[in-house]
Order: sequence, then structure tokens, then C-alpha cells
Amino acid sequence: MEVGHMAEGNSFNIVVSTGTAEKLLMLGVLSQTGANLGIPVRIFVTGTAIKSFKKDGYKEKPVLPAGFENYMKDMISGLEKLKTDSWHKMLETAMEIGDVKIFACSLMTSALGLKKADLDPLVDSIVGATDFMIQSAGGQIVIF
Repeated sequence: MEVGHMAEGNSFNIVVSTGTAEKLLMLGVLSQTGANLGIPVRIFVTGTAIKSFKKDGYKEKPVLPAGFENYMKDMISGLEKLKTDSWHKMLETAMEIGDVKIFACSLMTSALGLKKADLDPLVDSIVGATDFMIQSAGGQIVIF
């Protein structure tokens, strides 16, 4: 398979339900990698991850996973020394270079009283789980 032609007809679908620092970083890395390989990426944001996808939510200090606070502080420091892009910048880049779409969960946004205007401009739309599953049918789904 050639790079750029690996996923004809298939997409890489990510459900991100927990908005902790390492999961958001993983979201950025996987999204950018998929875009670089020419794989369509579809992201469904739900649960506590919604907080990071509110307008300017990415500017807030990331939540560190319980029990790994010191480890994550070291990792974040190391990534800064390497001049690694933030997870949000990785998503922006992925959307610029590839077919990447971000959807916010309609149930969670309704529960929190959020409208599309309350969300990060990177979010394409608010959809239900059924719509996301239909869009991602036939593709690989990763949940974190």
C-alpha cells in the first residue's frame, strides 16, 4: 500500500470520552497521523472530553490522570522541550492537511446546555451516536 492511499473507502474513527492530558495528546497524534496517511478521520467527542472542546477550552490547564500526576508533569515538560505541538494544534494541522471531522455528542451537549456557538470552531457539528455510527460504518473505531 502506498502512503496516501491506505484507507480507500475506510475511515479511522475515534471516540474520545475522557478529557485527560494524555488522551487529548493521543487524539492529536492519531488524527495528524491519519491525515498524513490520507486516511479519513472522524472524531466523536463525548463525556468529560466535551470540556476541552468548548470555545477556548483547549487553553485551560489539562486534567492529569489520577495517580500519574508527577509522571504526566515530566512528560509534558519533556514534550515542551521537544517543541511538540499541543494536541489542539495537532488537530488544526490534521484538519488542514486531511479529511478530518470532529463531532460533539448531542446528548452531552444538551445535558450541559451547549450549542454549536459554545464549542471550539474545530467542531464541525453536534450529532447523535447513531449518526456517528452510520458515518463510521466499515471503518475502524478506537475508544479512549
